Amino acid sequence: MNQRFLAEFRAPPSRYRGAPFWAWNGRLDPAELRRQIRVMHRMGLGGFFMHARVGLATPYLGDEWFECVGACIDEAEKLDMQAWLYDEDRWPSGAAGGLVTRDPRFRQRAVVMRRLTDPAALTWDRDTLAAFTARVGDRAATNVRRLSRGRRPKRLARGEAILVFRVEVSPPSSWYNGQTYLDTLSHEAVREFIRVTHKAYAARCRAALGRRVPGIFTDEPNHGRMMSGDVHEALGGTADGISAPWTDKLPRVFRRRYGYDIVARLPEVFLDVDGRPFTAARLDYHDCVTHLFVDAFARQIGEWCDRTGMLHTGHVLCEQTLASQTSVVGAGMRFYEYMQAPGIDLLTEYQREYDTAKQVSSVARQFGRTWRLTETYGCTGWDFPFAGHKALGDWQAALGINLRCQHLAWYTMEGQAKRDYPACILHQSPWWEVYEKVEDYFARVHVAMTRGREVRDLLVLRPIESMWALCRAGWQSDAAVPAYDQAAIALRDTLLGANLDFDYGDEAILARHGKVGRSGGAATLKVAR
Repeated sequence: MNQRFLAEFRAPPSRYRGAPFWAWNGRLDPAELRRQIRVMHRMGLGGFFMHARVGLATPYLGDEWFECVGACIDEAEKLDMQAWLYDEDRWPSGAAGGLVTRDPRFRQRAVVMRRLTDPAALTWDRDTLAAFTARVGDRAATNVRRLSRGRRPKRLARGEAILVFRVEVSPPSSWYNGQTYLDTLSHEAVREFIRVTHKAYAARCRAALGRRVPGIFTDEPNHGRMMSGDVHEALGGTADGISAPWTDKLPRVFRRRYGYDIVARLPEVFLDVDGRPFTAARLDYHDCVTHLFVDAFARQIGEWCDRTGMLHTGHVLCEQTLASQTSVVGAGMRFYEYMQAPGIDLLTEYQREYDTAKQVSSVARQFGRTWRLTETYGCTGWDFPFAGHKALGDWQAALGINLRCQHLAWYTMEGQAKRDYPACILHQSPWWEVYEKVEDYFARVHVAMTRGREVRDLLVLRPIESMWALCRAGWQSDAAVPAYDQAAIALRDTLLGANLDFDYGDEAILARHGKVGRSGGAATLKVAR
């Protein structure tokens, strides 16, 4: 047997050990930070993610912040640990704690559909995309006619209404320090996020990047809620409308990719028009939004990390089902293609998100990526036992996960910090001095998992685009949506229950990277590597 394998199995190095979210949630002191790193080392942990969190009193990305980051990298060097970066003040990633979205050009946008019954209520300005007259029912419209720009009908026929589509910018929020979330569909906005965040770390920590600092975590980036709002209230004219993701260049990009004007077809995106439950315009809109999100956010950051020798890790928002992905990220697997260490988020001890782990391990295998991260144990509680730590880690490892990021290790319990999601696995927990037993176990599992080659001869299509077809105003109450997800889950459970391992295949990844070949006289399908 390989001697290096035996040596690493006996005493697993830091790269195989857990690296918890280290919540920087108070006034940071370099000496205390160093002390806590030594505590983590005694716990058998291999590193830490320096994670700005609720309660932070040290100015984010200021001089004092980078002094603390430097001290942690230095202490990690002394103990042969990994000092991972985190790309945001809290989450979701993109706004840099509002530093990026102070500029109105970079704020998240949506297209909002409203139903008007009084023509006098229709106003035209630069944010009005289009208006249509139509007969509107529950998730449906008939006799749809576009109004010329600037025109307001004098009267409406009986049963008719006006559907107006406007671009609106997200309102400020205290969560983003008085600013908004990022327009993640905008390449320019994401480049500014990279300049403010990633390049700031490169300027201060250049020598450590890709070495003592292996990578940077992105947390829950998303393109905004798809078809958000109550359809009955909105179409009844009593609510704020139904919204979907938008960016200023979307019409231009859409026309280049699909050859027609999406603005003229917006009613088909939001509603079933003239009895048609499916329309190419709806599918193309979802495809365009997903393309922009992946290309602007995932690809640009992934390529920056690649050039810098870093691992782009973390996870997107709502990865668990076809419907949840459709609602906020389009297609998670397409995002993972541009992550050197794609990951998942597993909350509580009750969730059995086998698909979430399967999606990540499938893309990682297809593109030759060794590391597959899990943010795990969040929202479990202070009484969560070691048996639970092992049980949750075991099934994730069985599905290909091999980089553990425990949620959460608190810098302090003072002030707002004590109200953060439990439990804390650092020195505040009475068992911290024996946690090394848990880490030794999983580190050895990971040593074994990273040897050899995964063999999976089955590929299961992940039919996310069929879910896109169901996503229109009011889709949350459409019984076909959970039924479609349950059919996919039943297939998964049948295969795993029979010990038939498989990869998921994303439709776009297959189209771009799939090749049909021949092996031993039989046709084979090769995906990426």
